[in-house]
Amino acid sequence: MQIEEKQIVINGQNIILRSPGRQDAKSFSEVRDITYRETYFLARYPEETDFTAEAAEAMISDIAERREEFLIGAFRKKQMIGCVMVLKEGNHIKFRHKAVIGIFILQKYCGMGLGRQLMEYAIENARKTELEQLKLGVFDDNVAAIRLYEKLGFREWGREPHAFKLKDGSYRDEIQMVLFLS
Repeated sequence: MQIEEKQIVINGQNIILRSPGRQDAKSFSEVRDITYRETYFLARYPEETDFTAEAAEAMISDIAERREEFLIGAFRKKQMIGCVMVLKEGNHIKFRHKAVIGIFILQKYCGMGLGRQLMEYAIENARKTELEQLKLGVFDDNVAAIRLYEKLGFREWGREPHAFKLKDGSYRDEIQMVLFLS
């Protein structure tokens, strides 16, 4: 699904929110790779992913063809600085009404309201589809993200203890959250 371009201003900087195109594949791949190195709040460590520009291009093209799934990239001067993804859990009849939402942003753009703007625009566009709910998982110590999701209307529906084991041997619980779109 293609998303209509929207211009926003964050800390005096013009940011464009739009569907990434094939021309953005290299930037998309690089931003994902950088964010994996910047935080442990994502599901993988950098060495566990091989998300090449070619893989990014295939993903972008594939999702653009789907009816209720989409990517929204945040671009500053044509360079991607973050992205939100809405991907269906499955196409089986019992799962068609819900999707998983995920977000990643370069660390230097965190704490400025960009995450909120990306999430709000994703929710707005999800409401234009036949989706009824968005789900996400968040590390229990990612307090800023949890607060944002709650402000956007997400509610905790479950918690998986010790869902993530970090390299240092410590564990983090995963909080599962849901937003009903209707």
